[in-house]
Amino acid sequence: MQPTPGATPRSYRVPIVVLSVVLFLLVGAIVVVQAGRAGRAANTPCAVGEWDVVSYREAVPVPTFAEAVSFTGGSGTVLRLAADGTGETDYGTKATFAGRAPDGRLVRLEVAGPVRFRYELGTDSISVTPAGNAATSQLFIDDTAYGPPAPVRDEAAEPRSFRLDCAGDALTQEDDRLLVGYRRR
Repeated sequence: MQPTPGATPRSYRVPIVVLSVVLFLLVGAIVVVQAGRAGRAANTPCAVGEWDVVSYREAVPVPTFAEAVSFTGGSGTVLRLAADGTGETDYGTKATFAGRAPDGRLVRLEVAGPVRFRYELGTDSISVTPAGNAATSQLFIDDTAYGPPAPVRDEAAEPRSFRLDCAGDALTQEDDRLLVGYRRR
């Protein structure tokens, strides 16, 4: 069949190419938007939020003893990690930690109030720098107060790093002296 004289044949190539390019751009835009959303979700650190202490163990030097005392306890302590890199460990009105001295005596430490810090998260770590506190502590040896209640001292202003493992509602913080398990509030 011959085309009608004087009529130009219709080409469907141009509309198909234009539609293909538009479709490609739309699919590309959808992929970019979804990847951006996934990236934001992936970059939201698991550790940010409020956590209750569920287990605690720390070797603490106590001036009266030649060796560090291994303390456990801390029920009621709350860890708060804000997205802006500020944090707080709040011991509330009283969190109790207990251990045994090298000579077998019972040693108890009662801590109250907040300790503030700044932090930076790594892939599986946290670096903490003291930023002031209003916490106080009282040491007891065999249920006898050892000295008056005292402000909690910030260790050196140098950052202290910990290994950090966060999965869902569980967080673990540890280094060579400390191991703390948390549950998301």
